[in-house]
Amino acid sequence: MKDLFQVSSAGHRLTCFVCQGDTYDRRQMTLLTSMVANSGFNKRGEVAVCSTCGYVHTFMGGTPLAWEQVE
Repeated sequence: MKDLFQVSSAGHRLTCFVCQGDTYDRRQMTLLTSMVANSGFNKRGEVAVCSTCGYVHTFMGGTPLAWEQVE
């Protein structure tokens, strides 16, 4: 079974935009920001994947996310 988390940013709990779920799988993703995949200009982002519907919420820098593991 994978670890599930509730996510907060700037004191606000994340609720899925699609299904209003509130538990997420924690992942990192490389976002292609240039025409060449291995150019070094691409950005790494933290993503929260909704455990209910699979919608991917992407976060780039700014306020750090708070991940609270759900038992």
